[in-house]
Amino acid sequence: MSGHSPLFFQGVLLTSATASGLHLLVPTIVSSAAGTLTGFLITATRRLKWPLVLGASLYLLGALSLAAMRPGWPEVWYLLALAPTAAGQGFQFPGTFLAVLAASPQRAQAVVTSTLVLWRGLGMVLGIAASSLVLQNALVGYLDEFVRHGAAGSPAEREQVIRLVRGSVAAVRDLDDRFRPEVVRSYEAALRTTFLSLAVVAAVSLVLIVPVRLPRLGQARR
Repeated sequence: MSGHSPLFFQGVLLTSATASGLHLLVPTIVSSAAGTLTGFLITATRRLKWPLVLGASLYLLGALSLAAMRPGWPEVWYLLALAPTAAGQGFQFPGTFLAVLAASPQRAQAVVTSTLVLWRGLGMVLGIAASSLVLQNALVGYLDEFVRHGAAGSPAEREQVIRLVRGSVAAVRDLDDRFRPEVVRSYEAALRTTFLSLAVVAAVSLVLIVPVRLPRLGQARR
């Protein structure tokens, strides 16, 4: 999810690429802190399921928070909207690793661990590809609605603007005032659609995780 949030800052808030990247410092710190906290809390509670449930819940909350972002918010609100997804990642990544180890016999742990890493990598690649597909198709539709059929200027100018902003989000800042509001509106709507689709995936993930039963740490496997 955080992979698409810079597009909001550049395409909707019209910030520079550097300023957009700086917004990701807070999620990085939150994710690292949550991951560290997960280890201490698992040691204290000896329970493995709560990081998975909490992580999936925060992913869902994070997707909805990102979908709710609007221009004109105070800066701190945008940072808060980025935090739930980062925290969810921090809880779920180490939690998943420990849960898989605890639920596997010792002789299979090497295979299970490598399989988890493989599927996690594939999931990240497929997730980015799928969400990017949703974003690009939504952007095409909204540009067609708001720019091609709604903006000022000649048809040739509108087509040129569409090609330009589809090729680079950085071009939005330099657009003529006749086209910029409609392009910004298109990016905002496309990103909202993408984040809402990710919220659906997060909800399905949460539903699948809740029924899972995991052993407690220190509980001998028979």
